[in-house]
Amino acid sequence: MLKERINFFAESYAAHKKAFLFVAIGSLVGAALGLLSPMLIRHVMDELLPHGISSEMILTAGALLAIYAASYFLNYKIEVVGRGMGAKIEFKMREKLFRHLLRMGYSFYDNAQSGQLLSRLVNDISEVGNLMFAIPHLFITCSITLLGSAALLFYLNWQLATVVTALLIFKTFTTIKLNGEMKKMFMQARQNTGDLSGQIAESLQGIRLVKIFSCEEKELDKMLRAGENLLSVQKNSFQTVGKLHGGVDFFSNIVNLTIIILGGALISLGAMTISDLVAFLLYMMLCMRPVFQLMMLTEVYQRGMAGVERYRELMNLPESNELSAERVAKLDSASAIEFSHVSFGYENNPPLFNDFNLSIAAGEHVGIVGMTGGGKTTLCELLLGMYDLDGGKISIDGRDIKTVKTDSLRREVGMIQQDTFLFSASVRDNIAYGREDATDEEIFEAAKLAEAHEFISGLPNGYETFVGERGVKLSGGQKQRIAIARMFLRNPKILILDEATSALDNETERQIQRAMQKLSENRTTITVAHRLATVRNSNRILVLEHGNITEEGTHENLMERRGVYYNLSTNAAA
Repeated sequence: MLKERINFFAESYAAHKKAFLFVAIGSLVGAALGLLSPMLIRHVMDELLPHGISSEMILTAGALLAIYAASYFLNYKIEVVGRGMGAKIEFKMREKLFRHLLRMGYSFYDNAQSGQLLSRLVNDISEVGNLMFAIPHLFITCSITLLGSAALLFYLNWQLATVVTALLIFKTFTTIKLNGEMKKMFMQARQNTGDLSGQIAESLQGIRLVKIFSCEEKELDKMLRAGENLLSVQKNSFQTVGKLHGGVDFFSNIVNLTIIILGGALISLGAMTISDLVAFLLYMMLCMRPVFQLMMLTEVYQRGMAGVERYRELMNLPESNELSAERVAKLDSASAIEFSHVSFGYENNPPLFNDFNLSIAAGEHVGIVGMTGGGKTTLCELLLGMYDLDGGKISIDGRDIKTVKTDSLRREVGMIQQDTFLFSASVRDNIAYGREDATDEEIFEAAKLAEAHEFISGLPNGYETFVGERGVKLSGGQKQRIAIARMFLRNPKILILDEATSALDNETERQIQRAMQKLSENRTTITVAHRLATVRNSNRILVLEHGNITEEGTHENLMERRGVYYNLSTNAAA
């Protein structure tokens, strides 16, 4: 664990050597400058003040002013460079984590909570950015100031310094104990913050459903429960932080009182001068400042390390094999599909497919129907390589898709899903998603083929109209037609239509069916449908139940058999 942490910090700082060295050396010089002031003041009180104003006193005052000015400008640059370094490390970590999340497979997102992921990407990494600056700056400043002040305290009066050191050691042990408590609390607080973010995100994403069912109070109650869990942990952590910070104030006052009483006694005994006592107090103030800063560093460290642990927890998860070195092939053609002895089941669930076999010829149009949960959509996602098989293989034109580069596979196999997703962008950007190099003419042509050009042209800003989050400003049918236009533009060789017309009214569906027939020409097509009219003209229709093909044939053949397909058809007509 310690080695991994050291490696993490070493790698992070290695990319910002100049900034790190500037902060480290600048903090060292700044701390050294701070140690000079009390000795100069002692010199003034001891040697110069008794003789009145002199040129040497003016020079000494000038030297003090120069030290103060140099400290100010140095601290300013350290803050700018150091915090900039922390922000850049934070940015790079966020980039790495988001890139890693994009490479995770479907199975990861089946179990992940978006709010937790968002919290780790934003909140946790922000805490790490603060820590990356605090470590070189505060650690070096505090170390030099503490060690230098302690040495000079012993130089001024070893008896008084010994007593103060004993008090400091006692305070150190109590701080270490509180530090352990803070670590656990901040980790739990991070977890609860993620839970709260997830709950709020889910409620807002489903706000229309919430309002339709008048469940505002229910969602508020769910948010309050998550918020109360976080508040409970925060209250405990605030008590610990309060003990930490309040203890420093109390300890500082006790130390000052001890110095005044013992110093006064030493002065009365002739073992110490007033100027030495003043210098001792000034160095004690210098010594206490890093104690305060170390308390702050302790809190920043625990918050930051909680973020680091949650960051590393995600980064250590294995990525999907989409970028595997074994995937070297490209699909020069894509037409014939073969499922050979395929076995697959979702994690912690019984197998959905077991020794499944299916051949689809080049250019064939295959319809897949069946009850919900039969595996229709899963079968299509397996063809796209979204999940790893438990056994068997899937081939396109005789090539195992596990050996095909993912971008090549998904460029040649396109899928229009039942749940249409649009980004918070313009209509044009949503159609061109995945084909950013597309010309306006290509986009317009794709929209026309999808029967979408007319309604898009009627929008306030045409193709530049902002569609809102998840396309909220458009109707279900309009969103579906934009998704279809997107696929026209992509022009894959194999087309998967997963309930692609389910959100359309009858008239619009007829328009889309005409467009789909054009899109399907000279192209292998798989159509998943609840509306059996969608697959009626397919070359072959499969009835899929619990991962098995129970019926197969044309519409006429299946109707004559009066089996499952017949029942589905007659029930739909009724």
